Amino acid sequence: MAFEEKLIQKTYYTEFVLENEKRHPIRVLGDLFFAEQKKDLADLSTIRFAQGEVYYESQDYEAAIFKWENVHNELEPWARKNMADAYFELDLYDTAENIYQTITTDSLTLNMEITLQMFGVYLAQRNYSKASETILHAVHMDPDYPNVTNIARAFFENQEDWNHAIELATNEAIRTKSVNWFNTLHYYIVEGYVEYHDPFFFAPLLTILARDHYSQFERIVSELSSTYQNENSFLSLLHVLNQVILEVEFDVKEEYSTLSTLYRSAFSELLDGKYDLLEVEKIVPMLLAAWQKVSNSNNALFVSTAILSWNDNFPETVSGQIVEQAEFNLSKVHHNEDIFQECIEIFQSISNWAHTNQLEMEQGIDWIIHDESMDRDERATTLLAAIRKSISNLLKQQEQTTLLLSESIQFDSDILARMQGSIHQLQDLEEEKTHVIKEAYNKIKEEINADLQKMIPKLIRESSEIIKEDSDFKNIHLDLNNEMNKRIHQYINNTIIPIFIRSLEDWISFSQEELSKCQDQLTEWGNGFNSMLGEEKLILQCDFQIIEDWLRDIDRMTSSVHIDNENILLRRTPSQVLLKGAGKILGAIPKNNAILANTYKSYIQNDTYQETANSITSKFFRQFELIEKSIGRDVHIFLREPLNILKNTVDKMNEKVVNEKSELARIKSNPELFRNRLTLYKVRLRQCEWINYSKRIDRESADKF
Repeated sequence: MAFEEKLIQKTYYTEFVLENEKRHPIRVLGDLFFAEQKKDLADLSTIRFAQGEVYYESQDYEAAIFKWENVHNELEPWARKNMADAYFELDLYDTAENIYQTITTDSLTLNMEITLQMFGVYLAQRNYSKASETILHAVHMDPDYPNVTNIARAFFENQEDWNHAIELATNEAIRTKSVNWFNTLHYYIVEGYVEYHDPFFFAPLLTILARDHYSQFERIVSELSSTYQNENSFLSLLHVLNQVILEVEFDVKEEYSTLSTLYRSAFSELLDGKYDLLEVEKIVPMLLAAWQKVSNSNNALFVSTAILSWNDNFPETVSGQIVEQAEFNLSKVHHNEDIFQECIEIFQSISNWAHTNQLEMEQGIDWIIHDESMDRDERATTLLAAIRKSISNLLKQQEQTTLLLSESIQFDSDILARMQGSIHQLQDLEEEKTHVIKEAYNKIKEEINADLQKMIPKLIRESSEIIKEDSDFKNIHLDLNNEMNKRIHQYINNTIIPIFIRSLEDWISFSQEELSKCQDQLTEWGNGFNSMLGEEKLILQCDFQIIEDWLRDIDRMTSSVHIDNENILLRRTPSQVLLKGAGKILGAIPKNNAILANTYKSYIQNDTYQETANSITSKFFRQFELIEKSIGRDVHIFLREPLNILKNTVDKMNEKVVNEKSELARIKSNPELFRNRLTLYKVRLRQCEWINYSKRIDRESADKF
């Protein structure tokens, strides 16, 4: 065993123990220590170091520490490291950390061991941040040190620290070119852990893989392309991939087709309209060059037609050598590729885009798709010509788009202003109808109130008719009070309530007529707006249920009117007390009955009874307060649904106008945007035309032979 390995394993003491030694190492080292002590220049540090190892092995950590504290030769750094190890075993982590940090040595091995032990301390303390820093330092210091990268990998995976795990796997794959690290990185990519890494981070790795491990290169790139799906990262990955492929020399075998398929998909996606044309123009020339480089005869058709179609629309952006090679490769291709479905997809994509931009597509194309009198190749040829004509027509409509948007904004803004005005009018109408209906109710209330104020005092006075000379003057006040209440109740039940019911019915009819005017107004508005919008979009129906609710409430309330008896003559006013007392005193004297009767009548007939009239009137109307107080709320309910419909329509219309203005501003700020999208369609179309042309030429050549 190497010297440093013995120091690491704490087995240096075996240097002093013979192979067949039967004595315990402590006894052997003790004898050596005793013999060394007798020398004039004794070197006890080495023996103490070995003794410390034996004590440590026996888990006598305090004795081991004592021995190592007294080591003062070249083994002192290792002795201090072993002391820290002992404190670690005693769970004295802070002490162990302090000792580790004070050790100074030039030995890489010792420094690595100290760093790994400190990593263990931080794990024990659950200080994962420092543990991460420490293991990263260890990897940086000596990545070849036994197990250090495996320890780091296990730690990062356990902590789900995928950023550091990915960086470790990538760096180690580059450094060692080990299949194990390639597989580890592939696993991270498949699991989606690399999503937030910039694709440029993988450029050095991809360069090595492309040069030395092409199959691994295809495998890694395929997974990266599945991971980087958002626009920015996808373009970045393509930049990296193009650069690597164009810089590295490698042979493409016939069985390799993954990258060519990937490039075919990427080219289609770039032409799909998702990306700005300027970005596409920057990346496609390099993409085509790289695509051609990774393609073989099995997949030359699509890359060659892609190059030629791009060159037709963007001449001189691809090198002449690449174009010539594409022409040559295409001439050697024999294929029977069916592009009819691709043509249909292009047509449908253009149609959808045209509809979104309020453009008219060429009529009569659908029949080509469904005309089974022609074979698929004939229909594809006819459809390609029709699509090209449609693109030309759409280009002419560019100016019309701005005009249509402007007109649409003006039209929608006009409707929006009218609807907002209608909302304000409806709110004013609600306030007006509430006031009118309340006023009508109050008028009825005032008329009934006037009748009650007039008739109640009269009925009370007329009640004096029951006073006779032979009346029981001791209880005359009670008899009079009952008679007065009886006459008032009869009048209210027989006269006032029927009048009130008829008045309320007239009020209901009046209210219904007023509310119907609102409905007529809303119906007129709805018809007007629907006529402008060209669809039955607004149905402004009011809630006439409130009329039924009012009728029900009135019927319920007038069927059970109840007014408690009023203490008209029992209010204890001075005059009443006097009359009541006089009645009791004089009632026994017959000759005074006529005088007393006349006195009572005179008193009753000369009072105003205003307080009594007010009290009874208040009690009567209190039973109908629910109707009066609910008028404003019920009118609001009546108009609530039309008001909500108008408000929601205004919100949607306003959103539409905002979007239209934004779209118009976008078109005006970048007038080429419209043309750019159609240009990308032209590239897709041209590729299909090249494929179709190649197929036709191939067939004609075959027919000649």
